[in-house]
Amino acid sequence: MSNNYEGLKGERKDMAYMAGGYRVTKCDFVTEQLKEMIITGVYKTGEKLPNESTLCEQFNVSRITVREALKKLNMMGILDIRQGKGTFVKQVDLGLFMKPLYQLIDFEDVDIEAIYSAREYIENGTVSMAAEKRTKEELAEMEKILQGLRTAIASEDLLQVEYMDTSFHLQVAKSAKNPILYACLEAIEEINRTCLKRFSKYLTILDDCYEEHYRIYEAIRKQDVEEASKAMVAHTLSSKKVLL
Repeated sequence: MSNNYEGLKGERKDMAYMAGGYRVTKCDFVTEQLKEMIITGVYKTGEKLPNESTLCEQFNVSRITVREALKKLNMMGILDIRQGKGTFVKQVDLGLFMKPLYQLIDFEDVDIEAIYSAREYIENGTVSMAAEKRTKEELAEMEKILQGLRTAIASEDLLQVEYMDTSFHLQVAKSAKNPILYACLEAIEEINRTCLKRFSKYLTILDDCYEEHYRIYEAIRKQDVEEASKAMVAHTLSSKKVLL
């Protein structure tokens, strides 16, 4: 396959140890190069990768290095290794490529205010777009989640409340039909969970939790963009006050 990496074979040995100004192993180098090629569309979803021998020659590394790189990408959910058939590119969730974001965050400097300010901006966008673009099937899924939320609140099952809360917000983001915003919200949810554990903060007040989510749902159902935005902002501010 012709690609931008042709003609670099003579440089592979040195490049395998230096990438982006940092020392890396040959395995990590090959892993990152293959991931970049998948992201940029050199290898597309469903496409079979070249065999190990070809990859060894392409990156000027050993078969062991190639195998380890492929295993890493398989564990990351980027590749599908099929015994006897080859290695194929999977349908990749954009959120997967936002994982490095966590490495850039100093959690000592992240507070509730920072998290919820980000949430307010992202979710104001997702809920507005969801109100415009939602389908009947997506509304039905929101209703199902809301029923689960109501049951969890009634039984005071805090873990299930947290799960249903997250599921609802992600479903709203999914209904916005913008994969980048969805990936951003997934990242914020992960950061939120990490920080709450560090702060020993837990949602213990359930009053109005269901009603706030239901108001968001109703605005989306009516395709009232302005009301959907207001309801989401009100819910975000309410949630933040509980944790401050």
